[in-house]
Amino acid sequence: MSYVIMNVDTEFLYRAPHKYVNKSYASLQGAKAMATRLNKQYGETKQWVAMSRDQYAYHNTMVETTSLLSGKIVMIRKSEKGSCNDPAMECYWTK
Repeated sequence: MSYVIMNVDTEFLYRAPHKYVNKSYASLQGAKAMATRLNKQYGETKQWVAMSRDQYAYHNTMVETTSLLSGKIVMIRKSEKGSCNDPAMECYWTK
């Protein structure tokens, strides 16, 4: 089982600086240690939490969005809503 760190406000997963893939950890202890470091770095906040990938999938549910070009309703992850992975956004179609 792998573990990830999620930002509570944005619901995005932690990525190492200058990396394009989400960071995953082999143990919960390692993920919690990194979450503690991140929270201290941002001023002793509770902004980052460690969880398993299964918990993140449960937390990051599917939501409906309307495609900008076709007008069809499609399902995407909640964390992708409003990003360039959202078919309702112009940047999705102008890649």
